[in-house]
Amino acid sequence: QSVHIFPNPAVEYVHVKIMEVPANRIILAVHNILGNKMEIETEIVDDHELRVKVKDLASGYYLLAIKDDEAKFRGTYKFLKR
Repeated sequence: QSVHIFPNPAVEYVHVKIMEVPANRIILAVHNILGNKMEIETEIVDDHELRVKVKDLASGYYLLAIKDDEAKFRGTYKFLKR
């Protein structure tokens, strides 16, 4: 499963591109490094890409949890917010 998260480090937005799963089925959650869930805005860019607004998050490392129950896909990825 190929997941691309860019740019990393991020300033305003993180793009999540997953070729195997349609973007409208993906469930995203962002957690800070302590594990607390952060409130985020996401929008669908195209069939396989989402854009996550990270502009309002404090600088530091975050975990992006990606899930699609239908395709049994799960993954957690780390990114840096500048």
